[in-house]
Amino acid sequence: MRQVIKPGTRYPFIQNADKFLMGSAAIVVLSVILLLTNGLHLGIDFKGGNKLLVSFTADAADTIDNLKENIGALITEKTGGPAGQIEVQSFDVGDVDTQGRKVVKYQIYTELTTFLTDEAAGKIQEAIKAQFEVASVERPAETDKFILVLKSDQNVTTTKQKLLGVLKGLGYTYATAVAEEERAIDMEFYKEYNLSVAERSKEGKEIPDNDFETAVQVHEAKKTQLLSKRLDATYTISLQQIQAEVEAALFEKYGKDKVEVESATAVSPSVGADLFNKGMLAMIYAIIGILIYIGLRFDFRYSPGAVVALVHDTTITLGIFSLFGIKFTLPIISALLTIIGYSLNDTIVVYDRIRENLTKFRGMELGKLINQSINETLSRTVLTSVTTLFVVLSLLFVGGGLIRDFALALTIGVIIGTYSSVFIASPIVMKLDSYLEARKARATSQAAA
Repeated sequence: MRQVIKPGTRYPFIQNADKFLMGSAAIVVLSVILLLTNGLHLGIDFKGGNKLLVSFTADAADTIDNLKENIGALITEKTGGPAGQIEVQSFDVGDVDTQGRKVVKYQIYTELTTFLTDEAAGKIQEAIKAQFEVASVERPAETDKFILVLKSDQNVTTTKQKLLGVLKGLGYTYATAVAEEERAIDMEFYKEYNLSVAERSKEGKEIPDNDFETAVQVHEAKKTQLLSKRLDATYTISLQQIQAEVEAALFEKYGKDKVEVESATAVSPSVGADLFNKGMLAMIYAIIGILIYIGLRFDFRYSPGAVVALVHDTTITLGIFSLFGIKFTLPIISALLTIIGYSLNDTIVVYDRIRENLTKFRGMELGKLINQSINETLSRTVLTSVTTLFVVLSLLFVGGGLIRDFALALTIGVIIGTYSSVFIASPIVMKLDSYLEARKARATSQAAA
């Protein structure tokens, strides 16, 4: 690569700056139009959904495509509508079940948050009100959860047993109920356990592999005793209906002894929207911080070029995701923040060389000086980008699932970030300097007149 970009090359980057700036502006505008019309194809992280952890014995483990098809068919059967997004990731961590058989685990992400209809939710609320003195029993939108508040504190153990009895009588055998007192006890346990692990590690003591499981067993026994004497009025009820339905379907297809749904975690649409907003704010805060940093490290004239380049990179990457309907998930937010850092690093290298050359070649026309600085750092820029692409392309072609989307965003970002460091950030420094000098000259001439 060093032979291709030989020392002393003088490519006319600045002479063609207007063409590149106009072309980039057109692509950015097109990306904004795509984002406003098509929007982003939000993943389950941001739309809300459910994550299931399923383990199969090795002889029953199915293909990802078959699992997608089976889960999709179940959702369509239960809801009467399209299955929506379904993502399946497999991983083999060498686990064995209680019978010593090797198991393979899958994480299944589905856009569905609940099978529960408004009519069924109403029946549950009425059944609870018939058995308890209720202050309120509310269901968060599009979930299979209820927040129950009783008119007075009641014994936790007795109340939970009665609640679960009501729900099982309605057919919800997987339902759980957690009191606020129970939640507080659990939080205290995890806090103390983590402190204990930290102290033992600091003292150099070996922590057994089953240490956590043993601690949890002791905690659960202690918690049962404590709750039998505690009073509470607030309970969170979770029907776990998706877990129940998926497990029943998998039992029917593969057999009860060969598959287990270990856990189900729901993300409500409101929580997903909050995650999306916070992700976008994280990028905005990063760009504002960079604006301040560049201004302090270099000069005000350098900051706008760096920020415009970062906005350029982020907007075009998002536009490509919108154009091709690629799922936008939390890992993509991480990729975008990585792109911002990568692009800024390239830009700062060029800016450093410009600042050095300003001292070395006093009196040289700024456009020529910037062009020389870009050429002097070009070999380093290209080598760094190509080396980075080797790693990212490996993830893109070999990785799967969410890793592939993450690598795709990085691939796009590295290419666009390298381009913007050369063709956007530095030319804007020259444009801004020309503008400020012209304004200064006008002010001087007006003062003289």
